[in-house]
Amino acid sequence: MKIYIAYFTDKGRTLCGRLSHKLRDADIYIRKDERLNDWTQKAFENADALVFIGAAGIAVRACAPFLKGKDKDPAVVVCDELGKYAIPVLSGHIGGANALAVNIAKILGALPVITTATDINGVWAVDNWAVDNGFYILDPQNIKFISAALLAGEKVGFVSDIPLPEKLSAQLPENVAVNDTSPKNGIVLTPFSARKNGFEHSLTLVPRCIALGVGCKKNTGISDIYAAFLRLDIYKQAVKYIASIDIKQNEPAIQALCEDTGAECVFYTAQELSKAEGEFEHSDFVKKITGVDNVCERAAALVSDGGGVIAPKTAYNGVTFAARFLKVLL
Repeated sequence: MKIYIAYFTDKGRTLCGRLSHKLRDADIYIRKDERLNDWTQKAFENADALVFIGAAGIAVRACAPFLKGKDKDPAVVVCDELGKYAIPVLSGHIGGANALAVNIAKILGALPVITTATDINGVWAVDNWAVDNGFYILDPQNIKFISAALLAGEKVGFVSDIPLPEKLSAQLPENVAVNDTSPKNGIVLTPFSARKNGFEHSLTLVPRCIALGVGCKKNTGISDIYAAFLRLDIYKQAVKYIASIDIKQNEPAIQALCEDTGAECVFYTAQELSKAEGEFEHSDFVKKITGVDNVCERAAALVSDGGGVIAPKTAYNGVTFAARFLKVLL
């Protein structure tokens, strides 16, 4: 975790020293002589969390110009200079400010001042659950509908397009009804962008559970590879691996897609691809160029460890994709 810390007095500096010493697992960046506005802007661009040692009003005014959204803003925690209180003021759940405030409070012997309704009422928080399990929250503006329903004691629906491991099912409270689309508000766990949700208010969570195999012509345009990818109807946040043959490892379009999706790029030799198990579409032309009869399907099979097929070889404008579930989904 990358934490930026600002203090404004001598007592604040002493407290900053205590915190930075104890937060040894974090990368700490302490404000020196920078203008507070410049420091805060840099922190919002680079930090996972900001800690202000001083008045809450200073933190609020410093952060206000740079706010983007609850799924984009870093965690912000305020501590008074005597170390009596640790107050999360921004991104309590998704950004982890609540958890950071509790940790800071333990370090300082302070009181964590938690104000989020689900926490103080002991109600399950869907955004915490999503973050803890690595799910991307597609529409964070709809968290409020789920939380409000749970706080009111209402039933919330839950549907999943992937098998939900028992350990995750066990984390759901009783009034989150699995495979039930009758409630007004519901949670949808899916990697598929074309899915039609059956709730009046849906919160879509995207698991990273998909492996893609890709093949393309030399110097394929970035727009062409994106056009081909969009035809798969898969959220980019669902892609964990993108795999191809090693002669394509410097292909700009593949590198751009990996960077945009946040997926890990994996490349195999022709010999490795030839050992993939399964039935794959054969191409004499591809074999002549690459040394193996099929790149995308074989690459997807290898990187997914033999996971279930979502899409076989799909060709569009010189680009081929194959998509599979990861064998171990979550």
